[in-house]
Amino acid sequence: MKALVIISRDQDKASTRFRFVQYEELLAKRGVTLDYVRRDEITADVLAGMADYDVLINQKCLMKKSLARKVIKASRRVIFDMDDAIWTRPGRNHSWFTAWRVRSRLRQWLSAADVVTVANDYLGDYARQFSQAVNVIHMALDTEKWQPREQHEQQTVTMGWAGSPATVKNLEHIGDTLCECLAENPGLRLAVYSGQCPQLPCEFDYTPFEQGTEAAFVSQLDIGLLPLPGDDAFTRGKSPIKALQYMASGVAVIGQVRGATAEILNESNSLQVETGSDWCSAIRTLADNAQQRQQLGQAGREFVLREHNMQRTVEQIITAMGGA
Repeated sequence: MKALVIISRDQDKASTRFRFVQYEELLAKRGVTLDYVRRDEITADVLAGMADYDVLINQKCLMKKSLARKVIKASRRVIFDMDDAIWTRPGRNHSWFTAWRVRSRLRQWLSAADVVTVANDYLGDYARQFSQAVNVIHMALDTEKWQPREQHEQQTVTMGWAGSPATVKNLEHIGDTLCECLAENPGLRLAVYSGQCPQLPCEFDYTPFEQGTEAAFVSQLDIGLLPLPGDDAFTRGKSPIKALQYMASGVAVIGQVRGATAEILNESNSLQVETGSDWCSAIRTLADNAQQRQQLGQAGREFVLREHNMQRTVEQIITAMGGA
């Protein structure tokens, strides 16, 4: 079986990597191959070649409706995949005209797709307004790659954050609180991993993004931070991959729960916070209690193994494609 995946940028983009690229080896063992084409590189030749593929997967790419009609018509089977609330955007709302255009283009794909795959139930509820063939396929990780480190006694507790440049502002939002916690506890340090260095009013260790190094960074954390300061539709639609990365690595998580995040974080595998004082209290609690950190980390690891298993997820992908 051959599948062509329409992507917005490149194969290293986090959503593309975690929704499709990481499954290539497992899919190949089942006789499924993936090719990729960028949305802005869909030419007449590409359209003509779509008939050679068993399935066309659009990975949340919206486009002019005239081009979308051509792509859909040229394809044998169409899957539309959505891991974000792409009918909106974080922060400032679209203008009324842009919002109408975005929703109209999205509705076109949701209505025309043979199958719509989404990362969580929040996105599923939206998609079901326009499609009766919605499959929830959760984000998953290679738990052989994302592993807990060996436990040993230590004098310093490391709290940290790993994320994209687009989400650095979330960490900066709690910067003053983190600095307050660091000042209270000399045995606590802050580590950050991203393609952009955040602006924080205190000392922290910064590790720039480099392909293939993220798992090693996360595994050396004792506490993983998941700030989600907004409470809009875009934030509620996210299934934060960084939460799964922390949990798969046996790292205790402190986070704000918004929408679909509640499908990942619960009282047994994390400490849930809201206000600045909540953050301080939770960080102080885990900084002083190695046993609780270990318990939360173990519960998180077990949750990922049980609910976000790559082997099970690849079966769901193959089923959505139509079998192999």
